[in-house]
Amino acid sequence: MRSGTIVLVILLLVLSIFTLPSAAAGTPTDATGWYTLGRTLTNEGNYTEALQAYNQSLTLDPGYAASWDGIADVLNRANRYTADPLATLKLALSASNRSLELNASSATAWINHGQILYNIGYYYQDQLHDKTTANMYYSEQLDSFEKAISVEPDNAEAWFNKAYALCGMGRCNEGVVAFQKVEQLDPDYPYLDVNLQDAENLAATETPFYIKYDVEIVLVAIAITGAALWYVAVSKKY
Repeated sequence: MRSGTIVLVILLLVLSIFTLPSAAAGTPTDATGWYTLGRTLTNEGNYTEALQAYNQSLTLDPGYAASWDGIADVLNRANRYTADPLATLKLALSASNRSLELNASSATAWINHGQILYNIGYYYQDQLHDKTTANMYYSEQLDSFEKAISVEPDNAEAWFNKAYALCGMGRCNEGVVAFQKVEQLDPDYPYLDVNLQDAENLAATETPFYIKYDVEIVLVAIAITGAALWYVAVSKKY
């Protein structure tokens, strides 16, 4: 997605997002300053001006990877305010891809990439009832979170997102392990306790009975074998 598409993205957001209050801020003088302003505006929920700030950053430095990721983040957050949420999410994905092309060593960018993929997958599942396409995006989101972890093995946010993705894919036994990793890294991580408990409850329903009760099954088998041997021995006596 090049500069011409950035303009298109801005127009899309300006035309589609509900009007939000402006934030008072000084005028930056370099790409980093515009990026920082974009982050501030994003956190305040002022998506239109945040997008404009990131665009100013890229005007000064087209290769500023973090600003491409900022655009992706804004579009991902704002998709529900637009006339075509799926188109907005795919623009977010394009910006995220560009960010990762420029800097594939950013765990934050990989996490953002995975969250965009999740939202696209959910749209296909919930709005278009296309489970096959949804699962494709869900699988790709998991890959993104794993790449984030490969960049920063101790990134609690990446592990949390991986755990959430695994449970969403019906792999809650693995999700529990990932949530437990978050617990090791950051015991106070937001909403960890409730998500871990939910994952454990779901994992319990995933576990086959012969694994869940493996010890009991072995003991019963031993008892039955012992009884059978005793019966054979007694029968030979008589």
